[in-house]
Amino acid sequence: MFKINKYLFILSTKFILINLMIVSIFIVFLNLIEITRILDNNIDKGLITYIHLTFLKLPTILNEIIPFVTIIGISFMLRNLINNNELVSMRNIGYSIFDIFLPIACSVFFIGLIFLFILNPLAANFENKFENIINKKDNSLYSIKVSDNEMWIKNYINSDSSSFINIQNMDLKDVIANNIKILIISDNSSELIQADKGVFKNNYLNLENVKYYDIVNESYDEIDKYKLEINFNKKNILNSITNYKLIPFYNYHIHTTTLKKFNLYTPEIGLYYISELLKPIFIVMLSFVIVGFSGKFKRNENFFKILFISILIGFLIFFFKEVMTKLSISLNINFILCYLIIFLLPFIVGLYQIIKIEND
Repeated sequence: MFKINKYLFILSTKFILINLMIVSIFIVFLNLIEITRILDNNIDKGLITYIHLTFLKLPTILNEIIPFVTIIGISFMLRNLINNNELVSMRNIGYSIFDIFLPIACSVFFIGLIFLFILNPLAANFENKFENIINKKDNSLYSIKVSDNEMWIKNYINSDSSSFINIQNMDLKDVIANNIKILIISDNSSELIQADKGVFKNNYLNLENVKYYDIVNESYDEIDKYKLEINFNKKNILNSITNYKLIPFYNYHIHTTTLKKFNLYTPEIGLYYISELLKPIFIVMLSFVIVGFSGKFKRNENFFKILFISILIGFLIFFFKEVMTKLSISLNINFILCYLIIFLLPFIVGLYQIIKIEND
């Protein structure tokens, strides 16, 4: 029994990895076309640039296609077992479909864990680098980062001076910030500014109740109002904060807390984070559904029929997931309930199919 389980584990891993390589090559080729479209005239368009950008996109591509690849890989593996009469032989020695599925599930879950613990952080890191290159012009003017319940903004003033802005609280609806600290560094001076309140308006940060420190001259002053020139606006801040897909899984909790603090947390973000964290279990469920539908086919039946049904099932589950995501946003459905529906409905379908095979 151990040898059979080991064989199924290795075989399912092999088919998933082979299909992952084949599908990723095709997707990377399509991504090259997309990269060609989005590159602007400020970025070098040499071969090295295309290879570099494609390499940076690869972990994200692999992370996104793993559910689809799992469907295809398990379908091909079952086809191999059916054509070689191995599935029938296992059933004849007392193996149930559940027994056959167990080592397959272990293989799929193991691959899912590798994707979660290694590829997810790698994809987030590489995607950040990709965005920095594509948005190189904007990054030369400002950079915005939210971490540990704080917002940090590096603002370019001129070739000789830059400011570093730390914001503890912000009302993004009216773009009003509170508890602000600003460090202005230039070739000839260094200034530290503390303000109780600041309003973003017309490329300026209008500060109120300001404490001004001239670090070089060691002087201190209190000012009612102070105007700081900035190179970003409300849209830039929103885009930076809500780019939640660039966060590695181990920072989901911290980032969620920060988004709630700035009133930017939505069911869509919660659903995405729980989907990423539970992706190893989700792809196990996908393989369970595929085993339920593909396990009933016979040796002489057309494999493309099996493959078509498997792909159709995968597409329907993906479409169902997108519909539930949109509903969770528009109807403000709890994201945990939404994910349970996404998870349980296909699982019930797969369970029904497997029980049907066992009773035939």
